[in-house]
Amino acid sequence: MRRLFGLFFSLALSFLFIFLYRPPLFRIQANDVFNNLENSWQDFLFRLNKDHLRRGDPRIIIAAIDDPTLHQYGYPLPRIVYAKLLDRLRELKVKTVAFDVLFPEHRKGDFEFAQALGKFKENVLAYAYDKNSSQHFVLPAPPLYQAAKSLGYVNVGDSIDPDGHIRQFQIFQSSFKNPKKNSMGEALSVPTLAYFTGQLFQKTTGIAPTDAHFYLNVRPPTYANDQNVFFSYPVFSIAKILNNKLPQKEKDALKGSLVLVGSTALSAFDHYPSPFSDVSPGVEYHANILDNLLHRDWMRFFSPFYQILIILLFIWIPFFLRRAPTQWETLSVFGVFLAWTGFCEWQFLKGVRVEFVLPSTALLTSFIGETIHQALTEGREKKFIKNLFAQFVSPEVVEDLAKNPDKIKLGGEKKDMTVLFLDIAHFTSISEKMSPEELIKFLNRYLSRLSQVIHDHGGVVDKYIGDSIMAFWNAPLEVKSHRVKACLAALSLQDAVLELNKNLPSSIPHPPQVRIGINSGFVTVGLTGSEHKLQYTVIGDEVNLASRLEGANKFFKSQTMISEAVYAEAKAEIEVREIGIIRVLGKETPIKTYQILARKGALSRAWKTALPIYNQALQDVRNKEYVNAIALFETFLKIIPNDGTASFYLSACKKAQESTPWDGIIHLTAK
Repeated sequence: MRRLFGLFFSLALSFLFIFLYRPPLFRIQANDVFNNLENSWQDFLFRLNKDHLRRGDPRIIIAAIDDPTLHQYGYPLPRIVYAKLLDRLRELKVKTVAFDVLFPEHRKGDFEFAQALGKFKENVLAYAYDKNSSQHFVLPAPPLYQAAKSLGYVNVGDSIDPDGHIRQFQIFQSSFKNPKKNSMGEALSVPTLAYFTGQLFQKTTGIAPTDAHFYLNVRPPTYANDQNVFFSYPVFSIAKILNNKLPQKEKDALKGSLVLVGSTALSAFDHYPSPFSDVSPGVEYHANILDNLLHRDWMRFFSPFYQILIILLFIWIPFFLRRAPTQWETLSVFGVFLAWTGFCEWQFLKGVRVEFVLPSTALLTSFIGETIHQALTEGREKKFIKNLFAQFVSPEVVEDLAKNPDKIKLGGEKKDMTVLFLDIAHFTSISEKMSPEELIKFLNRYLSRLSQVIHDHGGVVDKYIGDSIMAFWNAPLEVKSHRVKACLAALSLQDAVLELNKNLPSSIPHPPQVRIGINSGFVTVGLTGSEHKLQYTVIGDEVNLASRLEGANKFFKSQTMISEAVYAEAKAEIEVREIGIIRVLGKETPIKTYQILARKGALSRAWKTALPIYNQALQDVRNKEYVNAIALFETFLKIIPNDGTASFYLSACKKAQESTPWDGIIHLTAK
């Protein structure tokens, strides 16, 4: 269910965010939450990286109608003042002048202003258009209109974002005409920069398609005026220029420069916030446009195709991480978010505007949705897992499974595993000497201790069958060297029984012993049972063989019997003796079996002496050298008295010597 939820949830988010995403062309004038947040994020990047951004081009200078100028000449500034300013700028060898000032009506001084415009070879006056009428313009007064070398519109209304910022610009308007040239409408920056650079943008440079919008690459403030207000470009007071009070350094800066005439007085200019200031004069906006066009470094848009791919990737990352532990999923998503943030900032420094907010929202929404669903379902999963496994595995394993339920294959799977069967010998005779209460107490004591030993060696107790235990290794969690662990568990089980037997009541005739059978191979493991009761268990031929090996101990009077498949991996850790090749009940193919004697290097002195004799005797049996085998088994039994396996072989050799030779295969006819 968790996987299905994640699949449908991710698909739904994919359709939703593709619907919400709009390419740059349709996002320019959008007034929505994501666009507004994106604009705020981009403003933040400008502030964050202001020390690494390109500074304003010092050749672009603002001739400021500032407070000292208005104080000296009055408001509005007389046209004769503009005439004197042009003459003075021409004397200072300024290359190009553009006016971010409208001169709509006829006023005194127009004649002098027009004469000054005629003398200044490269000048541009501002005009404005009515966006509701392609034929209605706010033009300079006729004398100025005639004298101006070119006109450029200064409308910014279409470019203002809902929060009052101006982040984009449009340098051509096909729906409006330049009344001076009878051509399409050009922003103030187009003819100004054409004069300054000697290039006609519209015709020769291919700088922009008609009606294209651009995002400003805003220059950080680095210049301060006399009032300690910071600007992105050098600001020279008109009063200082006309009164010849400019320092020589500023006079030198004006030579060959591009001068924008505009207002910076607090009471006499359009106020527009910027990433660096709550109030910025409109003339700086035009200066910034000129700077961007001059250096061809306006903000470019990241590919919409890749934006969509990133959005989809971010939506599906939490889905593909759903099987990981919660902490790793969280760290991974957080790492992706940090990498994404770093990538966006890196692209920003390269002049590329990458949409950050919408992909980030997609990532976080997907992650939060998966997390909430996991939190709602995890409790039920944990309760189910704990109820299922608490009695059979160690608490540490239960906790791991509860945290990572995907480690359990609910549908069953084929897996290489080791299976152990254990039975308490003499239990029938012991039970006859005890009351029901004492018997249950006795059995619980032994089974509890033996189960703990299995848990300590990484095993899972599958079930209790009376006085028997069935256990397995390598599921539900992977267990390295599970054959070795099962064999070492068998030795510890024998030790545990010896320890338990120290406090037996005197009424018990025979101390309990345990018989153990261990086999390994591919079995089916998973949940089986009815819809009302499920059990996590293993089934298959290899499981049945482990049970038969446990029973075969009765025949040889041994304690722990393992198959050759187990011994092949565990032989470096255990001491064994070969019991022989046996065919258990229900199996057609005989198998080689071994008895575990001790941990590697821990054989008793008697066994160190007797084991080579036993091995040689077994070899003589297979060679049908029964006389030698009989002698060796008799010698072995003097060292290890009452050994059931040696006694069996001794009897079998004598019968084979007297009658038909024996092939060495032991056929068991009982469980």
